Amino acid sequence: MDSFAEWFKDWLIPGSVTFLMVAITPGILLLFCRERVARWGRRWLTGLTILYWILSTPLAASGLERLLAGDLQPLSLQTIPEGVRAVVILGGGGGTYESEAGRIEVLSEASSLRVLEGARLLEMLDRPWVIVSGGVNPEVGLTVPESETMRATLISLGVPEERILVEAGSANTHDQAIRLKPMLQEAGAAPFLLVTSPSHMRRAYLTFVQEDLQPIPAPSSERTATREPFGFAILPQPEALEASRNVMREIFGLLYYALRGWI
Repeated sequence: MDSFAEWFKDWLIPGSVTFLMVAITPGILLLFCRERVARWGRRWLTGLTILYWILSTPLAASGLERLLAGDLQPLSLQTIPEGVRAVVILGGGGGTYESEAGRIEVLSEASSLRVLEGARLLEMLDRPWVIVSGGVNPEVGLTVPESETMRATLISLGVPEERILVEAGSANTHDQAIRLKPMLQEAGAAPFLLVTSPSHMRRAYLTFVQEDLQPIPAPSSERTATREPFGFAILPQPEALEASRNVMREIFGLLYYALRGWI
């Protein structure tokens, strides 16, 4: 069941190319039927076009992101509760690029922004533990645990190496909560700051709470400030479609986690 869910969320989420190709097929086939049936094919293809137009607009993408993130705001020195002894940074993807000349490990945009936010928060705390979490994903070319790359990046940002703990075996958010629980208990870290993207925070927070942990939401930025902002609100853009797809993936994740009793 887990493998099917992973396959579904990677390939059949509304907004993805594969979902579009699968959904467009019956509509095209209906066009070759009798006129009465062909009308339904035209309606189906029209509806699919409208759906993808909407998902491709910055207006829809921003609205969907706000739906998931709510009123989450970055934490400040004044809003961090007393007694916080750890910052947990969840991985958001990465990649391994290899040739005969060598190998390079990189973080995705989501992981990079989470690491930057974690480093910012660490400067406000008195020598806390920082735990980076994330394993491998060979299907997308990530053959080295992303947590190792996150650790190296934090060190380059000036975080003391001896204060960094690594969880490198997890495959998803539920797995992260289970694997991090004993690490947090050993570190005496209750409560702790949970750093992830705003659109992912709801699922991550509820998953950790389900494991009787005490996360404090500490959202990173949703996208880098170096990227050009969305253009006209109702014109389709590839970046807006990608953002909508990510939100749809999270909505599916929430439903799936609820069915499994993980949140």
